[in-house]
Amino acid sequence: MSFPKNVAPQQPIIRRVRFPIRIKITAPYLILSLLLAVAAAYLIMQLVMENLEERFNKQLYEAGKISSELIVSYETELLQTQRLLANAEGISSAIRANNADALKSLTLGIIANDGQEAVEFFDAQGNHALSVRHRSDANPEDYDFSSGRQTSFSSLEIVQNVLNQKSDAKGDKFADLVRTDSGDFLYVAGPVYDPQGKLAGVVLVGRSLSTMALDMRDSTFAQITFYDPSGQVIQSTLPSPPELEPKTTSRIVLLKDVSSAKRDISNQRDFNTANIPFSEILGVLEVRGNHELGILGVALSQNAILQTSADSRWRIFFLILSALFLIILIGLNLANSITRPLTELVRASARVSTGDLDVRIDTRTNDEIAILTESFNRMVASLHKSKMELLDAYDHTLEGWAKALELRDKETQGHSERVIELTFRLAEEMGIRGEELVNIRRGALLHDIGKMGIPDHILHKKERLTEEEMAIIRKHPQFAYDMLNEIGFLQSALEIPYCHHEKWDGTGYPRGLKGEEIPIAARIFSIVDVWDAMTSDRSYRDAIPPEEVAAHLVDQSGQHFDPAVVDAFIRILRADGENE
Repeated sequence: MSFPKNVAPQQPIIRRVRFPIRIKITAPYLILSLLLAVAAAYLIMQLVMENLEERFNKQLYEAGKISSELIVSYETELLQTQRLLANAEGISSAIRANNADALKSLTLGIIANDGQEAVEFFDAQGNHALSVRHRSDANPEDYDFSSGRQTSFSSLEIVQNVLNQKSDAKGDKFADLVRTDSGDFLYVAGPVYDPQGKLAGVVLVGRSLSTMALDMRDSTFAQITFYDPSGQVIQSTLPSPPELEPKTTSRIVLLKDVSSAKRDISNQRDFNTANIPFSEILGVLEVRGNHELGILGVALSQNAILQTSADSRWRIFFLILSALFLIILIGLNLANSITRPLTELVRASARVSTGDLDVRIDTRTNDEIAILTESFNRMVASLHKSKMELLDAYDHTLEGWAKALELRDKETQGHSERVIELTFRLAEEMGIRGEELVNIRRGALLHDIGKMGIPDHILHKKERLTEEEMAIIRKHPQFAYDMLNEIGFLQSALEIPYCHHEKWDGTGYPRGLKGEEIPIAARIFSIVDVWDAMTSDRSYRDAIPPEEVAAHLVDQSGQHFDPAVVDAFIRILRADGENE
């Protein structure tokens, strides 16, 4: 870890231990005998050791699970950027014209906004059009560009798959590890189509394994190592991690759906990190379509107490058992006072395992358990911060999508912001609270995201649309569903993009839902959407007076709209009118 010049690294705050657990345990036992005091101390040590060992294994497997989920999230981010670049207006024409300057102008904003490290463009014949690489240790917006050069990317299998217009169960996008002059990268490749649906080129979006490894280490507090299929180390946050035996990698791949492998890398001859013992969990590194790229290793340092031998445990057990009868009366009360904070830690850990990151434990003692409690509180606070930062990044991405759509459909600029605020108010008026409001906001923000799939000549047409063109327009809710359904983060926000054109009487689209079959979020938003559309100026008409629009909503109550939601919306309009 590096720090800015002239700034000292912040040291962790460690509480001073006033009353060590060993003293608390041994002092009362001195009344009976020194032997019983030592025996009781060993008993407590044994209990703590077993607890730590179990928790260490849980932490190791949890770190492995989180690391696997982060790989999926990195791939998802690359796919999102690839889709944005492939669907950006003017990209296909710039690729076909081999216009590197136009490509740079059209794509730099998207690339920098998504914080991607490497992007490659090729035309439909596999000719290189433009490379975009982020400068190492530079500002987020600093990129290097190159074009018109020979590159080995054209021969990559993922590029050839796109050029040959292949597809698999996941679609027409492909992912793989690629070794470059700048290091090893995870790339996602996908097609760029022109407005006529013909292949115009290929765009690859990549992230370096070194960046991924450091980010995963910050998120999991574990050491991360990427191995190739033969067990050779590709990238690691450890100084010199030992390689895997080929038979080990084969076993891991064979049993990938059954269990994960675990190994102790403390005693490897070529591994030395200040004599700190490490345990490593190993799993298959997979990307899109279960494509196996190698092995992912996640390592945590072991606590020294875990090195106690099995023979010592049995000796301590029989020693304590012989003295148990004499100390049971004192031990009951003492054990209760000592294990209470440990019990609170166990309960708090169980709550954290269910996703509750608001857990905090009060520190009531001045011993090692207090330090453990404070460390637990800091760990949970850090996890909560990471989660909120991740959610904030997702929401900013959604806002970027919405702004991109508004830039494409200039008639609706400002529409998203207005309908979000009014939808939020109407949802609260309907008694919706908590997480549902967050999902409604996201759904409102993405309500017309399906129009990304509507051709420009239809979306921007000034004349009356034909029946065939209207049929295509009516597909945008289904397009929205197809775009967002595979994104787990947006599953709960799909109701509005997918169902906001359904009608109360069942005459809407795309599924013809009727009455309360329509999700409440979509029923709420449909009213706000119509209100904003009718009260806003359009190229083909001026804004309609609010009182006429309100009368129209009441007239359509029970036909187009849910009567209860219409009543709630009218109450909001009347309240706004009284406050003016």
